[in-house]
Order: sequence, then structure tokens, then C-alpha cells
Amino acid sequence: MIGYQGQHTVHLKGGQIYWRAEHGEMQGINNGFALFSSKNLLGEHQKTRLSLRFGLKGTQQYHIEDAQLNVNRNQFLVMNEGTEYDVVSQNNEETTMLAFCFNENFVSDYVNFQQNTTDKLLDENGLYNLNGHTPEFPLHTLGVSEKLSSQIQSIINVKQNFSSDIVDDYSIFNEVLSMIFCQFNDVFKSFDNQEIVKKSTKVELYKRLSIARDYIQAHFTENINLNELSRVACLSPFHFHRAFKQTFKITPKQFVTYLRIEYAKWLLINQKTSVQSVCQAVGFRDVSSFTRLFTSRTGTTPSAFRKKVSGQFFAV
Repeated sequence: MIGYQGQHTVHLKGGQIYWRAEHGEMQGINNGFALFSSKNLLGEHQKTRLSLRFGLKGTQQYHIEDAQLNVNRNQFLVMNEGTEYDVVSQNNEETTMLAFCFNENFVSDYVNFQQNTTDKLLDENGLYNLNGHTPEFPLHTLGVSEKLSSQIQSIINVKQNFSSDIVDDYSIFNEVLSMIFCQFNDVFKSFDNQEIVKKSTKVELYKRLSIARDYIQAHFTENINLNELSRVACLSPFHFHRAFKQTFKITPKQFVTYLRIEYAKWLLINQKTSVQSVCQAVGFRDVSSFTRLFTSRTGTTPSAFRKKVSGQFFAV
């Protein structure tokens, strides 16, 4: 990929993803997509069109302004036109990324059509802002639902198994854009039981909760607590804890634990360090407590998990 350092294997590519005009500005010609794997991923001082970033393997760490946003199988990122960013792979692990980049005229035409039809896809309930025919999405990761994951996998299968003469890329990009607007609209369903009426209040609360959620994903191995997270979200501890659980269907502490266990699995599979070292790396102080928690979540001890997975990898 142009502008990215590392070793890359391009699985699928079409249209233009990254390029610069004569004067160094980004310009849109066609919609573009790329499915590629990368080792030692590093992109510095990048600039994008309106784009979607999905992680199929590993974790991509995007640095945008002062925020670190992690993209993997569980969450994706929408970046607005003109967003400047740096990106690296977490722990230098191999990552597989799916990126969709949209032509500016295509997006404008899409928004114009939706605003003038009765299907209400672009209605007043969205978390995005519409400035004319240009959408602006909040710079926070969103969770990948089972439905969205299935839709993305279907698109990958179509692109891999059918020739460009058969595949209608225009329809695919229409579908992808519709999926994203629907995903942002669906976020408001989590506020149904929170007694919030005004859209502006919902948007502001979701923004604050998302800042805290992204903060957790960037610092989950550290000793973060509820008071710290509530300060990040600019909410009282009680309000933050209640709203976070209602919005994301998990408490902040449960989310931290989930991320730590998932990271522990990765370390046990990919590193030859001791269980004690893994325990400390993911943010636990006591090995016995870590072992009990890991066993309760996975059904096996860390050592047994490593042996089982290694056996699966190397069995003939």
C-alpha cells in the first residue's frame, strides 16, 4: 500500500485507495477497496477520503489527534474525508485489514438521493451530522455486530469468487454505505430505556461514553478505575457506570476483563513467555487470581490453553 511501511500481501484490490494530486492534496476518482495483510504495519502522516476500516486479524492502532482507536474483529472505524492519522499494528503482530474508500461525488449523490426519498435512512436519529450532502461521522470505534460481520464476509466472498465482469462494484459500495448509516442509526436503540428525549443529549452522551470506551481499549492493561473513566467521560461515576452498561450491554469492569483475557489468549499463543509474565502483561498482579479468572472464562487454565492451541497448530 502506498505510504505504508512493512511487508504487505494484497489479497483483493480495486479502485483508488491512496494517491495524491500534483499539489499534494487528496482527490477522489473512483471508489476503492483493499483487503491485505501486513507485517510490521506502519503508516505515518496519512490522509484519507471518507473510509471504513475493518480488522479481520490482529489489531490496528490508529492515532488521530490525541486519541488511540483500536480496530480489530470486534470494532471498526469510520474516518471522515481529510482525516489525518498514523497507524501501527499492535505488538507488531500480523494484521489483516479491509478498507473501503469512497469517491466524494458518489457519497454526495448517495446522500442527495436518500434525503429525497421516503425510506428515512438518513433521518434525524443518526449520530452523524449532514452538512449539505457531506456526512461527518464521530471519530469513535463502533462494535461489529453479527449482522454487519456476516454482511462484510458476504462481500469478501463475492469479490474473491467472482470476476470483475460479474461483480457490480457500484451496488456493493451502495450496500456498504447503507450498512454504515444503519449501524449509526441503530446505536440510538440503546437509549430507549434511558429516558432521554433530545437527539443532542443522546449524541453528546454517546460521544462521552465512546471516548471512555476507546480509552479503555487503549489502556486496559493499566490500573484504570471507575473514577478515572468517569473523569474521561466528564460524567459522575454513577451516571457513567449506568449509561455505559445500558449503552454497550457490559459494565466498564467487565469490558476491561474481557479485553485482558483476549490479550492473554494472544500472548499465550504467540509468545513463549511464562504464565506469570502474561499475567503481568495484561494487567493482573496475582497469578492465582488471573488463573482462576482465565479458567472461569475459557474453561481451561492458561497453561492448558497454550498446550491445547499449540497442539491444534502443529498436529499432523
